[in-house]
Amino acid sequence: MTNDIPNENNALGRVMAVYQANMHSDTETLELHLGEAISIEIPELSRGINWIKIISVVAPLLGLLGTVTGMIDVFETMALFGTGDPKLMAGGISQALITTVLGLVAAIPCVFLHTMTNNKSRELIQVLQERATGTLARKAEQQHLAKAA
Repeated sequence: MTNDIPNENNALGRVMAVYQANMHSDTETLELHLGEAISIEIPELSRGINWIKIISVVAPLLGLLGTVTGMIDVFETMALFGTGDPKLMAGGISQALITTVLGLVAAIPCVFLHTMTNNKSRELIQVLQERATGTLARKAEQQHLAKAA
């Protein structure tokens, strides 16, 4: 069922509400209003995506930091007690491996999540731009036909 009243609970509805509020304006003015409405929606559609990206980059670095500190612990143990007893080095090696794994376990899903949300955001922005362009084209065509008649 179609409805002529835009639903302002979503980005497309808000953009179409701007069209309805300015539908009697000339095409150039309407284009500016629609462009402004889309520009207002873009930050909301891409909100939080950069945080996911930051987490996906920082998590492996934190894992690497843990790896380095674990290996420093191993080398300090080796310097103090020698290499005769592997049990003394096991704690540092374990720390190094656990932090590496945890960094990767956090980063890998974040990379997928970032890719999915970034693609979805771009798709939604593309839909807004396509609808606005289509609306402007119909408006320009109507104005052209009205002038020709």
